[in-house]
Amino acid sequence: MTGKRPAPSGESRDSKPHKRQKTRDARTIAVQGTGPCRSETIKFTADSLTGLPGSIDVEKFAEARTFEIGAMQTAMQNTRDDSSKRVFQTLPRHLRRRTASHDVRRVPLRLRVKARAEMDPVKKKKKLKALAKRGKGGDIGRTEKLKKRQREKTWLETHIWHAKRMKMENLWGYRLALHPTEKSFRPSHRAAVHGSILQDVSYFGTLEMKGPITLLKKVLSLCCDPQVPCGSSRYTFGGRLCDTHIYQVGAYPFDIIGPCALLWKPDDTSTLAPSGETTIAPSKSDSHRVVWLRCHPGIFDAMHRAIVESATTIFQKVSSQTSQSYQESEIEIADLRKEINAFEIIGPKANQVLAGALKLTKEAELASRKVWRTLKDLRSTASVPRGMVLGLKVHDPRLSFPPVNEKPSEKNDHPIPAPAFTISPSPDISKSRLWDEAVRDAVRKPKYKKKDLDHRRSKNLVPGTRLRPIQDDNRVDIILIQRTISPSAMVSTATKPHKGSASYSSPNSQPPLHGWTILLPAGWSMPFFSTLTHTGTRVGGIREHQTQHFEASAPHFPRDYVTTLAYEAFWTKRGEEEKAKWERTPKAKRVPYGAIGIRSPWRADWEVVLGIDTSDGGGDGHRGGGGAGGDGGDGEGLIPTQPPQAMEDILHAMLGDGESNDQEEHPGSEEQTTKRETEQSEPIVRPWLLHGHDVQTLLDDMARTETAEESAAILFKRVSTLREKKGLESISTSPEALMKGGLVPVRIRICGRGTPGDLGAIYRNDLTGEDEVKWREEASRAMKGKRKEVWADHGMGDGDDANPLDAAPDPSSIIGYITSGHFSLQLGKGYGLGSVSLPQLVEIMRKDMKEGWKYPCKLVKVRSREGVMCRAACLEINSL
Repeated sequence: MTGKRPAPSGESRDSKPHKRQKTRDARTIAVQGTGPCRSETIKFTADSLTGLPGSIDVEKFAEARTFEIGAMQTAMQNTRDDSSKRVFQTLPRHLRRRTASHDVRRVPLRLRVKARAEMDPVKKKKKLKALAKRGKGGDIGRTEKLKKRQREKTWLETHIWHAKRMKMENLWGYRLALHPTEKSFRPSHRAAVHGSILQDVSYFGTLEMKGPITLLKKVLSLCCDPQVPCGSSRYTFGGRLCDTHIYQVGAYPFDIIGPCALLWKPDDTSTLAPSGETTIAPSKSDSHRVVWLRCHPGIFDAMHRAIVESATTIFQKVSSQTSQSYQESEIEIADLRKEINAFEIIGPKANQVLAGALKLTKEAELASRKVWRTLKDLRSTASVPRGMVLGLKVHDPRLSFPPVNEKPSEKNDHPIPAPAFTISPSPDISKSRLWDEAVRDAVRKPKYKKKDLDHRRSKNLVPGTRLRPIQDDNRVDIILIQRTISPSAMVSTATKPHKGSASYSSPNSQPPLHGWTILLPAGWSMPFFSTLTHTGTRVGGIREHQTQHFEASAPHFPRDYVTTLAYEAFWTKRGEEEKAKWERTPKAKRVPYGAIGIRSPWRADWEVVLGIDTSDGGGDGHRGGGGAGGDGGDGEGLIPTQPPQAMEDILHAMLGDGESNDQEEHPGSEEQTTKRETEQSEPIVRPWLLHGHDVQTLLDDMARTETAEESAAILFKRVSTLREKKGLESISTSPEALMKGGLVPVRIRICGRGTPGDLGAIYRNDLTGEDEVKWREEASRAMKGKRKEVWADHGMGDGDDANPLDAAPDPSSIIGYITSGHFSLQLGKGYGLGSVSLPQLVEIMRKDMKEGWKYPCKLVKVRSREGVMCRAACLEINSL
C-alpha cells in the first residue's frame, strides 16, 4: 500500500497551527494606514479646543469613517463564520439536551434568540386534502385503545409504570413484570436483606365467603390442610393470618391444589362454636362471619371449585336435618379479584418506609395509632408477631409527597435500642372498613387527579410544602399483614431435633425474610405505588419474588410444589421453551443429552423416582422427551415397531377364531394375563407431598423402626389420625402404597464447591465399608471449608488429582430431583431445593442411625443434567 499523498511544500500536516492562525485572523480588525509620521510634536493647551464647532455633520463623519465601520462589520462576520460551536454546544454537559439542535425550547431563555438565528428556517409542509367523509368521529380515545389491548390478558393498575422499566410476559391471564431491565439481581437481594424491596402482587386472587361461622368451619375443614387449625379461635377472631394449603374435597393427603391464606373479619360480638362439636347444628349465638381466601392466580379457579364442592357437600348433609333454622342458612361466595389490590414490601426498613409514606387520619382507632407509633422504632418486622393484622385509615399519600422515611429514635447521635414489641394481635387493632363493599365502591375512583393536587400545591407560599388535608380529600382504609418468608417447619421450635438426630440440619441455614403485605381498595394502586417508590425502595418482579423464597429456603409456588397441576403446567411451558432453544442451537455447541444418558432434560420423571413407571428407556430415568436423543445415537428417539401388549390382546380378540386358537398361537398369553391381573389387584400408587411442622419428628420415628412395613404403619396411622380429626372418611389406600407414593421437600447443600442446577438428579449413596468412611470424612472437611470439592466416586481429589466418574450412575439409584438450584448469595455457595422419595429417605436415615453417623448425615450424590460427574451433597428436611 502506498503512503499518503505528500503535503505541498511549506504546508504542515498538523491542523492545530492552521486552525489557530485561522482563528487569529478572524479576530483581527483591519486598521487603515496613516502614512509617514511627522517628526514634530503637537502640543495641546487649555485653549486648544476653542473654535471647534458645536455639532458635526453625520454624513461627512460617516464618510470619513467608512473604512473603520467596514472593518468592524467584516470582523464581526468573520468571527461569526469561524465559530465551531453552536449555542446549545456551549452549555454545560448537564444542561444539554438531544433535541436542542432543532428545538429552541430546549435552550435556556437567555440564549434562545441566538439559537433561533442559527437554525434553518422551518419548511412548511404541503397540506394534503382530507379524504372525503372522514373525520375524527371514527377515532377512539386513549382509554379505549388501552382497553382493546387487554382482551386476552388483564393489566394491573401499575402496568404502564412497570412496562417502561421491566421485562413483561403473559402469565396466568395477566401481563406481569418478570424482572427489571437494569442489572439488579444482587442489589435486589441486598435490598431484601438490608433495605426494602416492593412488589405489586395484585394479581393474587381473593375469594370471599359469608355465612354462619359453624358452616364456614365445616366447609374449610373438608378442603384445607388438617395440620393447620384454620377454624380455631387463634385465627377466627381476625387478628392473625392463617397460612394453609387447599386440597380437593376429602382427598388429603392427595390432590393438593396449592398454598392459600385465610383472613377472618374481626367481630367482637361473635361467639365461637365449641371445639368439640361433631354435629352440624346451629346455636343461637351462631353469627354470620366473613372470611377471605387469597391464593395464586394459577390455582384460583381450582380453589373456587373446591370451595363450591365442599359447600355443596355440607348443605347436602344439612338438608337431611329437621332444623328449620339451618335449612334457611346460606353461604355467599364472591370473587374479589377486581376489588382488592395488594403490595408486598420486604426488608428490615419496611417499617420506616411505611411510616414515612403513610399518614394516619384523626379518625383512626386509638389502638391502631399506638401500634403505628411503635413500628417506626423497630429495626425489623421480625419483632412483630407472625401474620399479625393491622387495620388503618390513612390520608391520600399524594398529599404528603414527597415522602421522607422515618428514622428510629436517637439520643446523643446514638440509636436507642429498639423497644420490645409487646402488643399482641387483637380485633381492636385489626378492624378495617375495607371489608365493606359499599366503602370500597365509594373510594374506587379518587376525587382528585394528580394535576388537581399539583395545582393546589402550586398555590403554597413556600415551594415544596406538603398539602394539608381538607374535608373533601379521600381517606383510604387499608390492611397491613405481617409477612414472613420461611418454611412452615421453622415456625415450630418445640420439635427441633438434637445434633445427634438423623434430621439434624447444619446451623448455617438461611434466616427468614420479613416485611408487610398491604391490602388496599381497587383504584388506589398508583397513588400508593408512586409514593412508596419515591422513598428509595427498589421494585422487583416475579424473579425477585422467587429469589426471596429461594434465599429463605422456602419453596416457591408453582415451581417447587411437586404433584400439583400448576407445577406440571409451569415445567411443561418452560420445557417447551428450553427445547425450542436447544433445537435452534448448532449440534457442535449444545449439550448432547442423548450421549450422556439423559432421555428428556425438560422435566423430572417422578413416576420413575416413585417406582410407578419401571420402563427401561436408557439414561437416568428421565421420561422420553423426543428431540434430545439425536446426538446420543442410542436409539432413544426411535419409534417402536412392535405394538404394546394391550394392543396385541385387542387385535387377537378381534381377529382370533376362539379361545383355543388364541392359546395355541400365543402359549404365553395365559401367564401374561395372570401377571396383568396381579398388577391390577395391587393398590394404585398416587404421588403426594409430606409436609408440616412436625415432619422431622415423624421421619425420626419412622427411621427408628426395623422394617419398611413398620415405617409405613406409623405413617398410615399419622395420616388417618389427621383425617379423623377433621371428620373425613378413612383413607382407601394401603399403608405400603401410601408410603411408596410419598415425596419429601428437601434442601440440598453441596459439600465444597459446585452449584446444583434446575432438574438435577439426586442419587442414593451406594458406597460401603472403607470407601464410605473416607468419603464421609472428605465431605465433612468440605462442609467445614477445609476442602474445595468432593466427587462422588472412590478416588477423590482436588484439581488435577480428581478422578470423577466416567459413566452415569445406576438409574435405579435415583431418589429425587432438584426443582430450584442456584448460587445462594446468602450462603455464598451452591444450594438447591427439591424433593426426594419418602421410602428412600427413610432408608438413608435408618442407615445413618444404625452406623452412628451424626454430621454430615443424609449424604447423597447430585448430578447436573449437563454432565455426567456427581458431587457429594447433604440433604436437609424442608417443608412447604
